[in-house]
Amino acid sequence: MRWYIEVVFNNYFNFYGRARRKEYWTFLLIHFVISIGLYFISKIVLIAYLFITICPLVAVGIRRLHDTGKNSFWILIAGLPPLNLLYIYYMCLDSDPKTNIHGESPKRSYMDKILSDDLDPPTVSPLSSSRFDNLSVDLSSLNPEKIFGSETTVQIIILVVILISILIKSI
Repeated sequence: MRWYIEVVFNNYFNFYGRARRKEYWTFLLIHFVISIGLYFISKIVLIAYLFITICPLVAVGIRRLHDTGKNSFWILIAGLPPLNLLYIYYMCLDSDPKTNIHGESPKRSYMDKILSDDLDPPTVSPLSSSRFDNLSVDLSSLNPEKIFGSETTVQIIILVVILISILIKSI
């Protein structure tokens, strides 16, 4: 519940920085439980709740993508049924242990920060013995900022697209 309150009240419009898996999935679970409860209480209250929480939901999703090294463009695939599995995969990825362009890893403890000069982060070597080892699709080279401009513009476009899709679905 602490993560839910943190996201809704302290990071309502925070599209910058990084969010741990724990923060994202805890927020999503509590959001889902509240939505199910409101569904049985009142549809109007549910719709109001969903409109109020759309911004923190998108914000925590974008910060989670930042934590995995992706930019905010990837949240657009969350609403596309064939591609939303890729979005869920990104949400399940472990944090990038090193500092990236979106800031320090939120997973690092105070002691890790003190000892970071002496200790290297653990490296994970992928297990490979599959016939698909050479088959890969690199979607990280897509840069929507070259298409749309700054990341803030991309985030505004994302919110507008989500709100328009909600309005169209409700009609």
